Amino acid sequence: MKTLWKGILLLAIMAILTLFALGLGNDPRVIPSPLINRPASPFTATDLDDQPIALADYRGKWVLVNFWGSWCVSCVAEHPYLLELAKKVRDRNDFVLVGVDFRDSKEGAKRFLARHGNPGYRHVFDPGQKIAIDWGVYGAPESYLVDPQGMIRLKQTGPLYPGWFEKMALPIMQSSQKGSP
Repeated sequence: MKTLWKGILLLAIMAILTLFALGLGNDPRVIPSPLINRPASPFTATDLDDQPIALADYRGKWVLVNFWGSWCVSCVAEHPYLLELAKKVRDRNDFVLVGVDFRDSKEGAKRFLARHGNPGYRHVFDPGQKIAIDWGVYGAPESYLVDPQGMIRLKQTGPLYPGWFEKMALPIMQSSQKGSP
């Protein structure tokens, strides 16, 4: 009987160690999205200047939709890269950035942009989080790369970082031009 219990204990320990080892290879910041390769949820709202804006306005272009808020500490860390990226892609006819300020006030968002720099692209105002909920946003910042046909091709949970566009977005955009999904 003691041998049976030793065997069961050994198997339990081996199972726990195996699960632990498998988990070591996972990045805890990566939250898989069921929205990848699915149509982006359309939105029509106003921007921070009360002008109408819709995702459909950008059909035919790659769109990086970045969810943020003035209350978000990680958004402050991400913002210098967004300023840099906006300058880098300004002359591209096939790519635009769109911010979605959610769970925030217009005044807070405008103060944030005045303090940290306005990247020059439009920001949708989503105080009730309707757009964020439709897109499955867990927190801020989160970014989604939408292809010219309106399909989500990539999700980034957490701040974008220097080199992100070249490392993550550009390869997807280039492979799409070669006929891949």
